[in-house]
Amino acid sequence: MTDSKTNIQCSKNSSKFLFLNKKTIIRLYIVIVWFTIAQILLIMTEMASYEDIKYFFWIESVLVPLFFVLYIKGVPDQLSREQEKEQKKAIFVLVFSFACMVMVLFMAMLNG
Repeated sequence: MTDSKTNIQCSKNSSKFLFLNKKTIIRLYIVIVWFTIAQILLIMTEMASYEDIKYFFWIESVLVPLFFVLYIKGVPDQLSREQEKEQKKAIFVLVFSFACMVMVLFMAMLNG
């Protein structure tokens, strides 16, 4: 027999341990996007070959879905108005970064 109160407490503790703050995850996404942009530009300008940095691309391809799951499963924070504005700004920066990455990808395809 299990105690429901213990199960609830255990699940709350595990979610705090396994899942990061949503704001932190958004910032990590932004870092990954700009790191990817830098890698693409390095390859495009022939300062490095894909073979030199392929492991970074592989790590990124694992981290992006992992961060997505962490963001979705994260415990929603009770945000004040100021924190809501900061989170909206962070999401805007993420969207802008993604748009920059798409432009760099197209530029690399046209150049290559």
